[in-house]
Amino acid sequence: MEKFIKSLEIEIFRVGEFSLTISKVISVFLTILITFLIIWLIKKVLFRMKRKNIDEGILHSIFQISKYVIWIITILIILDSLGIKLNVLLAGSAALLVGIGLGLQNTFNNFIAGIILLFEGSLKVGDIIEVDGDVVKIQRIGLRTSTAISRDDISVILPNSILTSNKLINWSHQSKKTI
Repeated sequence: MEKFIKSLEIEIFRVGEFSLTISKVISVFLTILITFLIIWLIKKVLFRMKRKNIDEGILHSIFQISKYVIWIITILIILDSLGIKLNVLLAGSAALLVGIGLGLQNTFNNFIAGIILLFEGSLKVGDIIEVDGDVVKIQRIGLRTSTAISRDDISVILPNSILTSNKLINWSHQSKKTI
C-alpha cells in the first residue's frame, strides 16, 4: 500500500514551484467525471418533470444555468486542486482581460444577452418567433447564440443580442395555437 501511495506522488513535470503529479491528474479526472455525472443526474431529474406539465422551455433554462454554474465551480475546484492560486492568477491577468474585453465587446454582449434570455424566460425552447422577417422555432438557447429551425427545415444561428435588443414577435408566447 505504501508503494501505491508513493507511486501517486511521482512527479510528471515541474515548472517553478508548480508540480504535476499522478495524484493531481487522477484528482482532475475524477472531478471532471463527477461533474459529468452530476449534470447527467440533474438533466434526468429535470426532464422527468416534463411529464408533470412543467413547461419544457423553463426546464431547459434551469438546466442550462445549472450546467454553467456547475462547470464554473468545477473549474475553480480543479485549479485549486492543482495548487494554482486564483488571486495571483486574477491579479496577473487583469490588464490582459481589459484588452480582451475591449476586443470582444460584441461577444460579451451576446453572452450577457444569453444570461438574460435564460433567466427572464421571455423566450423559451419551442417558441415560434418572427425575427427579421423569418419565422423560426427555437431549438436551443445557449449563452452566446441560440439555434432555431425555419419553416424550410434550415438551421438558423441567432446571436442572443439580436433576440434581446431587436423587435421580434413571439407567436407562441401567449397561446399554443401555432404548435
